[in-house]
Amino acid sequence: MKKLFLLFTISIISGCSRPNDLLDINATRNPPKLITPNNFADPNLNQEAKELYNKLLVLTQRGIMFGQQQPFGTGNNFPVSNKLEEDFFEVAGNHPAIAGFDLELISLQPDTRFSGPSLLDDFINQFVTKVVEAHENGSIITISWHFVNPNDFNFDGTSNLNNVVSKMLENGEYRELFIDRLERVSRLLNSLVDSNGSPIPVLFRPWHEMNGNFFFWGEGFRTTAEYKELWKDTIKILSEDFNVHNLLYVYAPNIVTSTSEYLRNYPGDQYVDMLGIDVYDFRNGNFLSSIRRNLKIVENIATDKNMLFALTETGLRNVVEHDWWTQSLYKAIRSSSITYTMVWRNDMTTFFHVPFIGHPSQDNFNTFINNETILLSNDIL
Repeated sequence: MKKLFLLFTISIISGCSRPNDLLDINATRNPPKLITPNNFADPNLNQEAKELYNKLLVLTQRGIMFGQQQPFGTGNNFPVSNKLEEDFFEVAGNHPAIAGFDLELISLQPDTRFSGPSLLDDFINQFVTKVVEAHENGSIITISWHFVNPNDFNFDGTSNLNNVVSKMLENGEYRELFIDRLERVSRLLNSLVDSNGSPIPVLFRPWHEMNGNFFFWGEGFRTTAEYKELWKDTIKILSEDFNVHNLLYVYAPNIVTSTSEYLRNYPGDQYVDMLGIDVYDFRNGNFLSSIRRNLKIVENIATDKNMLFALTETGLRNVVEHDWWTQSLYKAIRSSSITYTMVWRNDMTTFFHVPFIGHPSQDNFNTFINNETILLSNDIL
């Protein structure tokens, strides 16, 4: 049981307080009671993943799970042989409720399975080891995939984002490469087994932030129909061709301005298990208003669809506002029905999203995580 309670005062500017205002000091968190869906995106979803979904339903009623991307200090060099400092655990004395990982580097590993030792196998083994460790520490696993642009595989200095998705679809130039990368990922995902021999379920978040213009699957670089086909192909190939059945699929755009924008690329209820939204604090003075608006948009959609939803990515780079945890993040989510929120990773002292020992925001961070509403790994066992 948590013993520390977060206390803060809120200055109310005349005319700004509304009944649905997430900063309303009288607002209470009251998540809607959802029921287990009859069908999942993967029709053959395994029992462990179904049990995870039911666990999320229960935990959402208790509070908001808090997590971090790659909470092992491994950053974008993950996985590495030398174990770096685990900032999250050192500061919190607890592991995150949600541990995030990313598959980006799997595309860049040379595969020499048929001619000698494989760097790809080494990568998969190290990746799996870290995921299993996080799972055994009590964290729920989420995996995203920053798919490396196939246009750059030739190392010709180009970064052309146009028409890559169309080339990954049926009969496209990159179709074989796409299927090969899905096969690599399936080897990794099917290797996620705990100490009891049971499959480890994963909240899988592919093709995220698709409404932005910074990924080849983003707006302007493909059609809406192509994006939806890519999403459906990913599920079909992983589940039907490579027998991956431990994934709950999470649809997560970047910041949006309306319900229609959020749903523009939505592939359909039968292909999505959970909703998400990514909203970062860029210190432009809009974070609280933007995140409140976005969470309300997604909550309305999720409630209508009987779906869980999450603030799938957030954070303030280098935590330059030392009371950010209580005065920004907590204020933004305190009465929201989100299942979890996750901040981005720590790479080094010049790029981090959770304080390390001695950082000025360390005490404020601990005040935040010790609030009854915020759940870490020990709170969800």
